[in-house]
Amino acid sequence: MEMNFEPHEYEHFKLESGDVLLNEGQSKELLGRPAIYRGEMPGVCFTNTLLRYRPSGGIAPEYALCVFRGYMRTGRFQQIGKITTNIAHLGANRFRELEFPVAPLAEQVEVVRLVESYFAFADQLSKVASDNLVAVGRLNQATLAKAFRGELVPQNPADEPASALLARIAATRSTEAPKRRGRRPKV
Repeated sequence: MEMNFEPHEYEHFKLESGDVLLNEGQSKELLGRPAIYRGEMPGVCFTNTLLRYRPSGGIAPEYALCVFRGYMRTGRFQQIGKITTNIAHLGANRFRELEFPVAPLAEQVEVVRLVESYFAFADQLSKVASDNLVAVGRLNQATLAKAFRGELVPQNPADEPASALLARIAATRSTEAPKRRGRRPKV
């Protein structure tokens, strides 16, 4: 999208690498969903559907992203959000008053490292679970095929073959009088 900004508006709304953007108005569950602008496209501005948090004073952008992801997942943004006509709004004033845990920079870096490693581990678990679901589907099909071939358990030599059982059932049916099917008489 393109928008025309006056020079003073452009300076106010332009994004800098490391700015954290949050959904201002959204469904209740996604209120405050954060992302970092990393300078992918130069000269980009944000609109009033987003809130911008510009880390300063020794706050690492990736750390702020972790904090805001935590707020979104734990429902903290929902607690301070306002819901109107089925849309939840975070609001810049409510966002400004939100507490923010400030840790020493070295601790922030460690928090980010741990969070990223846990996300990577969760991604690996998700892939393993997905692969296992596919394998279970194949296993179910293979088990059914073996069951129909009679390969699931050892066959008892004393058991009669299925063909003999089917022939016996057919013979019994042919000697019985056919059952009449029709409507029941009204009482």
